[in-house]
Amino acid sequence: MAATSLRASMYEAFRSRMFVFLGLVAFVFGVFFLQLVNLQILQGSAYREKSRQNMESNIPIAAPRGEIYDRNFGPERKGVVIASNRAAFNISTIPASFKSPAEMQASLKPLCALLKVSYDDLMNELKGRNPYERVTIKEDTTLNTVVTIASHQHRFPHVDWQDAPVRVYNYGSIFSHVVGYIGSISPDEYKKLKDSGYRHYQKIGKSGLEKEYDTELRGLDGYYRRIVDVRNRMEGEEVGLQPSSGSNLVLTIDFEVQKAAFEGMKDIRGGAVVIRPATGEVLALVSHPDFDPNQIISKNNAKVLEDLNKDEARPFLNRVIQSKYPPASTFKLLTAISTLEEEKSSPGQTHYCPGKYTLKGYIDRDFYCYETHGTLDMYWAIAKSCSVYFYQLGYKIGPSAMLRYADYFGLQDKTGIDLPGEIPGFLPTKKWKYKTFGQQWFDGDTINMAIGQGFVNVTPIEMADLVCGIVNSGQIMRPYILKEMRSPDNKRVIRKTKPEKIREIPLSPATVDALKQGMRLSVRNGTSQQLNYIPVSIAGKTGTAQTRSHRREDGSQHGWFVGFAPFEGEPEDTVAVAVLAEYGVTGASGAVPVAEKIFASLHKQGYFNAQQKRNIQD
Repeated sequence: MAATSLRASMYEAFRSRMFVFLGLVAFVFGVFFLQLVNLQILQGSAYREKSRQNMESNIPIAAPRGEIYDRNFGPERKGVVIASNRAAFNISTIPASFKSPAEMQASLKPLCALLKVSYDDLMNELKGRNPYERVTIKEDTTLNTVVTIASHQHRFPHVDWQDAPVRVYNYGSIFSHVVGYIGSISPDEYKKLKDSGYRHYQKIGKSGLEKEYDTELRGLDGYYRRIVDVRNRMEGEEVGLQPSSGSNLVLTIDFEVQKAAFEGMKDIRGGAVVIRPATGEVLALVSHPDFDPNQIISKNNAKVLEDLNKDEARPFLNRVIQSKYPPASTFKLLTAISTLEEEKSSPGQTHYCPGKYTLKGYIDRDFYCYETHGTLDMYWAIAKSCSVYFYQLGYKIGPSAMLRYADYFGLQDKTGIDLPGEIPGFLPTKKWKYKTFGQQWFDGDTINMAIGQGFVNVTPIEMADLVCGIVNSGQIMRPYILKEMRSPDNKRVIRKTKPEKIREIPLSPATVDALKQGMRLSVRNGTSQQLNYIPVSIAGKTGTAQTRSHRREDGSQHGWFVGFAPFEGEPEDTVAVAVLAEYGVTGASGAVPVAEKIFASLHKQGYFNAQQKRNIQD
């Protein structure tokens, strides 16, 4: 009985343990079943997407930047294509895709040798960067290189290639300071722009119109999916998002006029700008020294970019809008305006020039003219650029009036041209001089300022606006380069620039006429006579600025020319020109020859022919 009871108790205990064990087994299988339902049914689609993504590599497709044309582009006219794109490939990788540094080295070191890229430089570039960001190893590679890499994927795991249109500047340095160039986005630029949709691998405008209108030019990148197996071998690819091209730009620049200005400035350091006073359209803008943007847009051309940045001639400096100089005798136009408008003189009033002007004081001081002119009225004083005449006008009117009219014409303000980096000119004051030098304003400062020497500094585009103001009887329009913005297929005008008046100086007709007559006489019988053979009536004013510089053995003076044509034309028919030749010895020898090429080109292109005017303006 006892044995039977013991056996029954043991059996009961075994059965209880069996139930517990079976319960645990059932619970575990239940958990597995529920998780299977969760993975396969409830979250099946999500995990299938993750699985697919593990076998895919999303490769960006760079959008082609918008093309840039000169002013003659239109539905029925073939303009000059200044900037376009050509097909090419980039080679890239994502560092985090490698399992170890050894695997990365085994893949990238032979790849760099194949691409002729420094492996050490690439490794230095990767330091401190987000390893999950795509890094471009080589830009602008050929299809043959891509085929070689694709054919040896086992040697180059985690290396991708993608379509990457290359920017082409079809006329090299001719438009370098107008169009500018593009380059890889820097870490600092990316921090500022990433919230605006920019990506770390993209190119952005670095200068010129490429920078000014980068948002409109760059378009929207796309991407395609590259499907790989577990060994990272490509099995296929599909487009996930097509890229959208950027907008195209039609400029106010005329290619032929730009080319003439470029050729004129080829051996001269300085700048030239051509503007239509009636609208503010910039027909040409050239700065020299210049650069070829085609040589620096690739990240693999960093050495070329570094050398250009170290060049003492500063080829990246746009001297038309980013450098200021003493205006020299071109400022005599403002001295004349202030005395005429303040009724301190008249065009017919004469002064005698013995070759110097003596300023009386505790110690008499002589101020010289470049030659003895005898008795002159204002017309001939402008034509011959007689300093003695304007010494006397400046002394009579005083500094306040001259500075006031210079300010009216905007000589200490930016013009607002649609190019980045413009700087304003500078007009001194008595307070500024005392604060800067600890000296009061002397009569000698006034005398110097009357002929554009001393402390006044202006940019070439400000002097072009001065001429525009004279032509327009006191109205100045904002200079601009973008004529219109078009859709990528050029079928639709997205934006059209409208002329904008930025200043209006109440000049009397007599003042305007006196200035124009004097400038016309300068071309007929004065310092600008070299222009007199061109079959259009040109009016101008030269200037020679003393720089107090000994950097050049052949001269320390800058040459100026400002002028317009035709003399008898209406403002809407007129074109204004300003030229600055650094160390050009004199305005007549340094700047006038450049203006000669520009006016000759304008005449050839029909800008002074009323019958052709409509075609040029449209």
